[in-house]
Amino acid sequence: MIHDLRSDFLSPATPSMVAAMEDAARHPEGFGLRDDPHQRALEAHAAEMLGKDDALFVPTCTMANLLAALAQAERGTTVLADPESHCVLSEAGGLGAIGGLMVRAVPAHRGVLDETALSAVLAEGSDTQRPPVGLVVLETTHNRAGGRPLPIEHLVAVGTLAARHGVPLHLDGARLFNAAVAQGVPAATVAGPATSVTISLNKGLSAPSGAILAGPGAVIEKALVWRQRLGGGMRPAGALAAAGLVALDTMVTRLAHDHTAARALAEALLVRGLPVDPLAVETNILLIDAGLTAPVLAQWLAAMAEGGVLAIPFGAGRIRLVTHRGIAPDALPAIAGIIADAFHRTSSGAIAK
Repeated sequence: MIHDLRSDFLSPATPSMVAAMEDAARHPEGFGLRDDPHQRALEAHAAEMLGKDDALFVPTCTMANLLAALAQAERGTTVLADPESHCVLSEAGGLGAIGGLMVRAVPAHRGVLDETALSAVLAEGSDTQRPPVGLVVLETTHNRAGGRPLPIEHLVAVGTLAARHGVPLHLDGARLFNAAVAQGVPAATVAGPATSVTISLNKGLSAPSGAILAGPGAVIEKALVWRQRLGGGMRPAGALAAAGLVALDTMVTRLAHDHTAARALAEALLVRGLPVDPLAVETNILLIDAGLTAPVLAQWLAAMAEGGVLAIPFGAGRIRLVTHRGIAPDALPAIAGIIADAFHRTSSGAIAK
């Protein structure tokens, strides 16, 4: 059996999602870009959950993040972000290539921006040599910080700083519902300080595909035009939207099970001698910083795969494991055993180079 912990977007759809998709596919409705009743219902429900005026259904969260920037930041302006954020490292440079935007890194620790440094950059203003700031971006939960939910007070502080200088704040919330569940607050509380926010429907929420961009009506109207320019206007959209609606209605609270599973896996690995800190596991992402060289790390991952556990490299000497609905809780001891056995054989040189 294969235990695939490479990402939570591998979480399987539920039977109710499949049934909703089949029904919507059998009865396609709507011709315009926002006419489909399932899409309209999904967008309205997402906007309400996130506390925003409007929302737009988008194929991917990467596109949703790009739309947020294109709809709010003028070409030639600067986007301020953590250098380890997804929009900087994992979105193919879309901000620059498509938006004509320059990314400026703000010092950060595990996703939390240095507020003093941010304030200083915002206060610089612009002149004939320095471009103005067009957007500030935060990410919660933070992928490269091991699924850390950013503190609510930090979201509020950054939103306040940005607003003081007339700059919108965008929140990359691909796993925002994981943050809300872990922090015990409504999703709207997490999204509240941001002008715009994105969520993935196909990660822990288990929908087959899709994302949401939510924000002010004027921003969504601009994003709608950009979505069409980028080829993201899906018609018919009913089948995917129907699954997304089921995901929002039924899958949010169960994310806590994924968090529990990630912590349990970390504890099992610690007992087996791996360098992990279970207390650092706050949601469904577990990072293991083994300090291995790239070739040895690749051997470790290959040995894990031979045993039936899939993970990905995640920076120098580090791998990432992500729990989701497709990982059975009763399989965690076996998964931990495979990971640990592969690690000890690899790091000791027992696996032939």
